[in-house]
Amino acid sequence: MMPLRARFVLFLILCVFCSSASVSARKKSTHLRSKTGAAYVIEPDQLVARAMPERSVQQIAQVNDAGASGNINTRSREGIDVSHYQGTIDWDKVMKNNNISYAYLKATEGASYVDDTYEYNLREARRVGLSVGSYHFYRASVSPEEQFDNIVRNIKASDQDLVPIIDIEHRGNVSEEKFIRDLTRLLQMVEKHFGKKPLLYSYQNFYNRHFSGLFKDYHWMIAKYQDEEPMLTDGRDYIMWQYTSKGSISGIKGHVDRSCLMGSYMLRQVGL
Repeated sequence: MMPLRARFVLFLILCVFCSSASVSARKKSTHLRSKTGAAYVIEPDQLVARAMPERSVQQIAQVNDAGASGNINTRSREGIDVSHYQGTIDWDKVMKNNNISYAYLKATEGASYVDDTYEYNLREARRVGLSVGSYHFYRASVSPEEQFDNIVRNIKASDQDLVPIIDIEHRGNVSEEKFIRDLTRLLQMVEKHFGKKPLLYSYQNFYNRHFSGLFKDYHWMIAKYQDEEPMLTDGRDYIMWQYTSKGSISGIKGHVDRSCLMGSYMLRQVGL
């Protein structure tokens, strides 16, 4: 018969072995559940994951932070953006029944397009007390000079509470070099005209593909229609997150884009 001391040592060895096997089994089980969909495990893109620890804690508060002359509504950190796709909006209902502070309105696109609801939306959204800004949809195949002319013909600084947005979602058929060069030229002209840098808009994947590490001294609104916040490969912060294109707002028929301010950013930082 095995001595008592030897049996006790063997018992301890078996306990350690079983514990290790159990941990291994749990890890394997979790991995299998994530593969089969029985459990949800977030596994971010590796380039993004490596950039996350490098996200700057210092937000660019100095950009456009010289004070705003228009109406800065501070009751909420939520906002919307609209165009002719939303039809005729009842702005009184929007203001009364929804916890939002700002609205960005589509004004122009390319060289000559003007949204046919822009003037109405601009007048009514400002009347009810929302902070209002306008956006231009960028067309890479159109010269920056033509697009600038369309912007300044229709977006008047005196009618704005917030800086304009340049909405950049397509590169078109131009080269990457020309795309960035022409966009840079337009941004410079817009800043000179309005006296402040415009807010830039794109969605997460497009930013990561074309803008990572560029336009560092601009604020960004980033679109990503999922539960997780956008993650940018250069680790930079962004002032707004457009988190859905299917928001529901009383006063607006159908879906509407919704966004929110991020972190400790404030609306006055994009005030005009």
